[in-house]
Amino acid sequence: MAKKKKGLGRGLGALISSSVIEEDRSDDLAIQPDEPAGPRLLQLNPRDLKPNPKQPRMTFNEETLEELSESIRRDGVQEPVIVRKTDDGYELVSGERRVRAAVMADLETIPAVCREVSDADMLKLGLIENIQREDLNPIELARGYRQLVEQYEWTQEELADQVGKKRATVANTLRLLNLPDVVQSRVADGSITMGHARALLALDSPQSQLAACRKIVSQGLSVRQVEKMAARKDTATKAAPAKDPNITAIEDELRRKLGTKVALKASDKARGKIEIEYFNLDELDRLLALIRSIR
Repeated sequence: MAKKKKGLGRGLGALISSSVIEEDRSDDLAIQPDEPAGPRLLQLNPRDLKPNPKQPRMTFNEETLEELSESIRRDGVQEPVIVRKTDDGYELVSGERRVRAAVMADLETIPAVCREVSDADMLKLGLIENIQREDLNPIELARGYRQLVEQYEWTQEELADQVGKKRATVANTLRLLNLPDVVQSRVADGSITMGHARALLALDSPQSQLAACRKIVSQGLSVRQVEKMAARKDTATKAAPAKDPNITAIEDELRRKLGTKVALKASDKARGKIEIEYFNLDELDRLLALIRSIR
């Protein structure tokens, strides 16, 4: 039997309706044991709300949080957060930025819509809110996409349809996770742009990507300059004669053991040299320690 695909439906729009908010504005907002299931508007202490354990957003910009806090202090929380009931209180489904900003603004209560949300839907709803608000950095977004693909066994086409993006956009975002961790960190903190990252993906090795990333940061290279750099390397690679597979295997083994680029250059059948690349003095010290430990 074909496996039924799970979808986002109408996303957060399905969680709040104007009728719910209008009908549930009452003086008595406490939940009674015999209340019927469905959305309820509550006033909750933001300090008591537990975060969504599957929140895709990992970083919160302090400056923008302060701006949101000032807005909330002046005008209040304009849109309720979404929560679900747990055995010992309430857990956020979406709206963590509003909760953090409300705490900063010293609010005692914030409006919250309580819904029954399954564990499986926690990631979907947390991610879709951030996508709609464009609150995630590219790496957080890519990791969220990967989680959805793995959790729901979606193809990229299905994922794109669910989150309302073009398939090419989703594919390019997911490809960012092929970059070295250090480069991903630079994308996440804004040191390099999404355009830079896409250009780095054209380079043929993690070492080349890392070296180019360092140049972008230190020299302020533009996206176009990185694209030209990648094109030159690609042309040089295509023009180079095929390398002996035995030499390639040795280089790969040394590269894995040393964690950096290694090249064997043979001058004749019996002689040659080994080139070990390093990018700074700390890396040189690491390589020397590795070599000296060889017995």
